[in-house]
Amino acid sequence: MRDPLTWETVDVTRLVQWLLVMTAGGAIATPLTLEHVVERAGTSAPEVVLAAQVLQQAEASRVGTGVFLPTNPRLFVDYRRLASPPPQDPMNGYNLGLDGTLEVSGAGFLRLEEAERRVGLARSELVAVQTEARMNAWVAFVEAQVARERVAMFEQALEVATRVEAATRERLKNGVSGEPDVAAAQVELAAVRHELEDAHRLRHLAHARLRHVLDLDPDTVLELDAALKEPTDPGPEDELLRRALERRPELATVRARLSLLESTDARLFREAFPKLTWVMGFDAAPASPVFGFAGLGVELPIGQRNQGPRAIARAQVETERTRLENELRRVRREVATSRRAYAVRMRQLATLTRDALPAANRNEDLVEEGWKAGRFDIFRLTAATRELNRVRRQQLETLLAAWTDYVELQRASGGL
Repeated sequence: MRDPLTWETVDVTRLVQWLLVMTAGGAIATPLTLEHVVERAGTSAPEVVLAAQVLQQAEASRVGTGVFLPTNPRLFVDYRRLASPPPQDPMNGYNLGLDGTLEVSGAGFLRLEEAERRVGLARSELVAVQTEARMNAWVAFVEAQVARERVAMFEQALEVATRVEAATRERLKNGVSGEPDVAAAQVELAAVRHELEDAHRLRHLAHARLRHVLDLDPDTVLELDAALKEPTDPGPEDELLRRALERRPELATVRARLSLLESTDARLFREAFPKLTWVMGFDAAPASPVFGFAGLGVELPIGQRNQGPRAIARAQVETERTRLENELRRVRREVATSRRAYAVRMRQLATLTRDALPAANRNEDLVEEGWKAGRFDIFRLTAATRELNRVRRQQLETLLAAWTDYVELQRASGGL
């Protein structure tokens, strides 16, 4: 990932220590930062490990591809004996020789080039898988941060609800309020406890997703290091589009596949060139002197010229060219859509953070002061508290959505 974070500046020592602790497994708590999470996902996610194995397979395909002998040389020998009388000397004879095929079209060099391009395709696919893994890890990390904030929010709400419930019972003892007020405060306290339990459940699920994308042991305790902040400005749309056209791994994969197919077509064309055959040896026929022989032959490409495989390769090349054009248009649409959706989401978040949340906090404080002074009943207070919790929840959900849109925009623009 190159933007907005600079992965080259990650503390390598801290990263290595973190990886050693996490790979040890068990219930071990360690601070997690976004850089660590994304870095580990790009190297240790299960799908990344499999893609790396596919790359190794592609690299193994280089072995032996440049040999200029299509087949191994053949050693042949035969024994001869005169069968018709009268006997002559020598009665026995033999024939010993080698023959084989030579490829003079240079197809071996093209097979080497084809193998290199196959490695390039596997490498592009690995980068695409790493990008997906980093995106999933980033979103999972933000979800875990939001889950932590949600727990803190309802813990604070529980403190308020507990304080109000205790004050209501005290007012009942003093004859200031009645049983309905106490019952309403207890209902509100139970509702907040329920929300807090649900917040703990959501945090557990968020941590489970984070462990999954990092391929960690289920008993590993995760401690998040960074506080959740608002995402930053990703930059103008034209710059994002230019970066996407340069860095999107999907485009690189299609181009690599197109290059491989073009190399395959060129290799098939060269392999259809006539091959030379050669032969050499010694011949000792009965009643004849021993003599050596050597010869050359040429293949006549009358029936087999790789017509079928070449037609398929050319059709696949055209398919990949069409796919590349479609991908280019799709990238442009994704960048535009993601950038504009993110801008709308940030305006929503700004409205909630700047306007709604302070107003809800102020309203809850004023109503609680009025309730203590006897100007408002308990139902007015519980309504204000519920409204505050609703706005807080909405603000956290919008913050999570904004981060999700931001990560999607980074993916769409080639920033991962």
